[in-house]
Amino acid sequence: MSDRMAHLGLWLLSHGHNIAAWRHPASNPAGLTGIDHYLDATRLAARGKLDMIFFEDTLAARERNGHIFGEVAMNSLDPMTIIAALSAATQDIGLAASYSSTYHDPYLLASTIATIDHLSKGRTAWNVVTTDASAGRNFSEKGHPDKDLRYATARETIDIIRALWNSWADDAVIADKARGLFYDPAKVQALNFAGKWNAVRGPLNLPRSPQGNPVFIQAGMSETGMDFAAYFAEVIFCSIPTKEQGIAFRSGMRERARGYGRDPDTIKTMPGFVPIVASTDREAREKEEFYAELVHPNIQMALLSERFNMDMSGYRMDAPFPFEDVLAAMEADTRPNVGGDKRKYLANILPDDTLGSYCKRMTRRTYSHVHCVGGPETIADFIGEWVGEGACDGFILLPWHFPLELEVFVNEVVPVLQKRGLFRNDYAGGTMRDHFGLPRPV
Repeated sequence: MSDRMAHLGLWLLSHGHNIAAWRHPASNPAGLTGIDHYLDATRLAARGKLDMIFFEDTLAARERNGHIFGEVAMNSLDPMTIIAALSAATQDIGLAASYSSTYHDPYLLASTIATIDHLSKGRTAWNVVTTDASAGRNFSEKGHPDKDLRYATARETIDIIRALWNSWADDAVIADKARGLFYDPAKVQALNFAGKWNAVRGPLNLPRSPQGNPVFIQAGMSETGMDFAAYFAEVIFCSIPTKEQGIAFRSGMRERARGYGRDPDTIKTMPGFVPIVASTDREAREKEEFYAELVHPNIQMALLSERFNMDMSGYRMDAPFPFEDVLAAMEADTRPNVGGDKRKYLANILPDDTLGSYCKRMTRRTYSHVHCVGGPETIADFIGEWVGEGACDGFILLPWHFPLELEVFVNEVVPVLQKRGLFRNDYAGGTMRDHFGLPRPV
């Protein structure tokens, strides 16, 4: 085991990453539209010295079979607006927001993200997403672009945004009151960019941000997505089910980065991680059962229908899993739906699965993200082993409830990690680049 320290981020999703967390007795469903819910979680994460808190981008209401999915809570408010609000009320912790490169203009993206980096004094990151097909119906009659086109236009968008962020020299602002010159025009350069999909004159409408460039995050796991991440991403949010796959993924991404002339140490891989923590391993397993019981049968059937984009309500939960019916429905269905290609889920079906057994397993786990159930020492062992053996550089935490499970992790697991020298005792600097040990772009 190496002496590398772990990076830890937090994905704040609704009331928690258990699909039924909103039904927990401690949850306040009305709180999702108020700032206190997000501020309390961010302050708690900052008390635990986490690198960042992360919000997703949702550009379509959740549906199944063409109808609104009413059994689950909304994910969050607009992520850029949230982190802008949090920038004024928090210190130190990084603030990351997903935003679509497909449905947002490059110049506005560059200006918005740089603005928040200024407001937060250098604590901002952008998770670049190209958006799934469900959003297409809300933005254009032309249809949702295919994957290759989305990634191609996203790469051009990255080039434009980096050029805009760098269009001001670090010392361009001189504020010379005697000469009446706020900035030196010779140190602000137009782009005159004419690409295949965008034309941007530039320069940006505000000075270079505290980090030079806010941190880039990316979460693609396809071959196209991984190559895209190797091109520019500094933090990679990934879904890795085993340590061995993590070692291979991290090694592979570092090699891809070298292929683009990048220093591989400027890429941090961070799998999603669900820690289920209690004082002892036995109590943690009991807690897992409690959260499983929160998932109402209506949610199970609704999730199943959503996952395979077909109406499953006519099947009995104790009947064998209707593999052939599901496969036929997926092959015939061309409607856009949350979750992308559904065929990836067929590999998770066991030969003796009933609908009920598959549903129970599906709703107990957060898709393909890794879980660990146990006491604080067990969770710390898991984190130390993965990071120490090179399976990742840290984890994006997906607690099953906010604030309860996050508070347990901060109070019980973080001190163990700190005692072992696996996690920071305090922030070493004020920017997100400081937290991740990333260089400031020149």
